[in-house]
Amino acid sequence: MTAALTPDGAIGLAQRTRSPGGTAVLVATSFASSLVFASGSLPGVSLAAIGRELSLTPLQLPWLVNAELLPLAALTLTAGSLGDRFGRRSVFILGIVLFGAGSLLSAFAGSWGTLILGRLVCGVGGALIVPNGLSMLGAAFPSDRKARAVGVWSAAAAVASAAAPGLAGAVLEYGSWRTTFLMLAPLAALALFVAVPWTPKGGARAGLKVDWLGSGLSILGLAALGWGLTGLTNGAGSLALSLTAILFALLALGALVVAEKRQGNRAMLPTRLLTSRDVIGVNLFTALLYGPFVAMLTLLPFVMIQGARLPPIVAGAAFIPLQILVTTISPLAGRVCQRLGRRAPLILGGLMVAAGCLAGLRIDGHAAYWSDIFPAVLILALGMGLVVAPLSTLVLTSVNSDLAGTAAGINSSVSRVGSLVGVALIGGVLQGGPGLMHAFHLAMAVAAGSCVLAALTVLIIEPGPHADFVPRD
Repeated sequence: MTAALTPDGAIGLAQRTRSPGGTAVLVATSFASSLVFASGSLPGVSLAAIGRELSLTPLQLPWLVNAELLPLAALTLTAGSLGDRFGRRSVFILGIVLFGAGSLLSAFAGSWGTLILGRLVCGVGGALIVPNGLSMLGAAFPSDRKARAVGVWSAAAAVASAAAPGLAGAVLEYGSWRTTFLMLAPLAALALFVAVPWTPKGGARAGLKVDWLGSGLSILGLAALGWGLTGLTNGAGSLALSLTAILFALLALGALVVAEKRQGNRAMLPTRLLTSRDVIGVNLFTALLYGPFVAMLTLLPFVMIQGARLPPIVAGAAFIPLQILVTTISPLAGRVCQRLGRRAPLILGGLMVAAGCLAGLRIDGHAAYWSDIFPAVLILALGMGLVVAPLSTLVLTSVNSDLAGTAAGINSSVSRVGSLVGVALIGGVLQGGPGLMHAFHLAMAVAAGSCVLAALTVLIIEPGPHADFVPRD
């Protein structure tokens, strides 16, 4: 999805039916989904303040981000099935209620466990909101107006993603990190007030089965993987426990593959998609690129505050230029695709994101924003601007039209799995102290290597000309 830095928007493009009240549905779904994107961009700015007040360890800090990413990664596909089974409006509204409750729980949390629970509830709410909101949005517009509607949805998400960290930085400058979560609750109440009358009723299919086994195995596997990698890389946990968690994760994810194969067409993760070169290549690329990207979005505000001693308001505003540049550049990426084909923009964009990570090596304890930090943000934005639109297009056009929505949902989940793993691996940097900058530089070097690998995985994708959102028959 161009402006929101995720291919999620592609899900809405696969819908074929129409329902009345398109403008009202657009407003309701855009507002609620924007809260999810805003919530995801808040913890990076607040990590240092939360860690100090609650006396958190490096093993605990990454979970302030991953607690929300986990249900988003594991439940996005199942949430679509829940919407089909119980009605998209009902599941969408439930998601808003859960998101508001999670925000309140996070704001008033007195311990790490309560805060993590609040973030998990927000993640579950977000997983219910985004795919069902996009499905309702896709059904509310005819095919000739669908792409524009999704573009408006995407722009709203981009504004929320860009504005939230800056607002959080201003709040932290003069108040508490709790306010950054608390301000989401009344916005969720407003989203609920808009969604109840402005979203279409009906659509439930009582006979549809939900893949609960697949969802449960994915949650167990990803949670264990995140916990094991966090403990393994920051030295804050037991080595034996970390390795046991990783082994358990591999077993759970292996069982997921077996279970999904047995489910056949009812599976949330159709295994027949995994036999396509294009699907394999595009999802490997997504995982290897989005992990470093989200790790950098998480680390840079923390390093700016803890290492360079810059004000929280500056750290919060650091990535506003990135969102503006990506939103501006992404529409131009189509011209690059038309000239160079479907693979070249992804390779070039991946290498530029790697260069942006390497530019982060200039950042030290005396860093200034415009001379040392902005160049890394600029190069990162140029790379992501080249990648996001072609990636969304390739996800849709690499499969038959009846699988386009599923393929987009899988790619969205993969991007969050990559993000979850990336954040889990940076726990050592969050230890702070005199070794903070050395650990940050090592993380940036590893992130750059992952982006180079992402660019190489594009070679798995079949070469050919670019196609504009026309799924293969």
